[in-house]
Amino acid sequence: MKTIIQTSFLQLLLAQLSFTQGSWSPAGDMPENRYFHTVNELAGKICVVGGKNAEVGAVLKTALVYERSSGVWTQIPLFNNKAIYGHTSCVVGGKLYVIGGNDSSSTTLSTMAMLDPTTDLWVSRKGMPTDRSLAACASIEGKIYVIGGGRTIGGNIDASGLQTVEVYDTTNDTWTALADMPTRRWGHSAVALHGKIYVVGGVSFGSVTTVYASVEVYDPQKDSWTTNSGMPTARYNLTCCALDSSIFAIGGWYNSGSGPIYDKVEIYNPESDKWNTENPLPVARAGLASIVLDGKISVYGGSRTNHPLIGTSAIYEFSTISSDVEGEKILPTEVSLEQNYPNPFNPSTTIRYALPIRAHVTVNVFNTLGQHIVELVNGDIDSGTHDVKFDGTRLASGVYYYRLIAGAHVDSKKLLLMK
Repeated sequence: MKTIIQTSFLQLLLAQLSFTQGSWSPAGDMPENRYFHTVNELAGKICVVGGKNAEVGAVLKTALVYERSSGVWTQIPLFNNKAIYGHTSCVVGGKLYVIGGNDSSSTTLSTMAMLDPTTDLWVSRKGMPTDRSLAACASIEGKIYVIGGGRTIGGNIDASGLQTVEVYDTTNDTWTALADMPTRRWGHSAVALHGKIYVVGGVSFGSVTTVYASVEVYDPQKDSWTTNSGMPTARYNLTCCALDSSIFAIGGWYNSGSGPIYDKVEIYNPESDKWNTENPLPVARAGLASIVLDGKISVYGGSRTNHPLIGTSAIYEFSTISSDVEGEKILPTEVSLEQNYPNPFNPSTTIRYALPIRAHVTVNVFNTLGQHIVELVNGDIDSGTHDVKFDGTRLASGVYYYRLIAGAHVDSKKLLLMK
């Protein structure tokens, strides 16, 4: 009996230690309140595109641009000086693509505009076959997958949601229809991780209203969907992002009229198909946007109320803390090399590796011919998790490889530079 109790206690303790809690801290404010906007990093700048500042206010016609090196905010007009909210966006090949959404009359859009940071000009690209707003998108290997969403048809809102999935090829400006998502939904979020797309949360209003907790997973290689374990908390108009090979589901509503509005942060591990609960946001919000930079999550804006919606300008930053039950540092249990983020990238990306003990480490980058490009690390490195930047400004677009050697451990991964 004693052995069984000791074993059970050890298993419980290990389970607690395997999940690392993190902390939230204020990281400044945007120049104005926004919700139903998007946020992306583009050539060293943070671009906060469109949105609304209040339910009774005007739809915004600008993007807020934060220069990370100088810490200065500026504003630029959106494509054709048109207002937009409820859109989706992503960066591919060093260019920002803004897709769908609603205009100032709440008509759903099929349009796509691309911002080129080398010229700071917007360019029109081929629109989606299906107009939609509050959809989700994710990019894999130069393609943008747009999933689900809602529509306004003949002036009437169809809130039942879409199952439709369409993919945009940035190399030839074409759209292709793919296998439908298993369920209709809008107000969901999507994350690309390890070559698959994870769709989290959302809602469908109809004869029966469904607020989703489920996770549906799309495999681009098979053009097929599977359903994984759902979040502990069903919600929509949340934001999701990937950090340390896990998916963070942040904020959102259960009902935008009666609430609740959530400060909840729940973390999904795709390998184990398990969820954990993280420390909550300091302020509950929905219609928010998030981005991962330098190994931290930053959350921008969002509505801090149910209807009538009122936006916020606050930015909060999440960072992980490695600690055991006595507050001491927990070291990685093995040498590991993570996939660089972002990938594809232009011009820079972050490579993360972990060491259980101090070791001599080299990190080098090679081209597809095996020719050495650059040495990023060469020295004795302390135990723990480490990030290193790779800048491809002077390199041509294409596939490269990075290799980690730590003691007797050797590992390599592929990265894709797209200009």
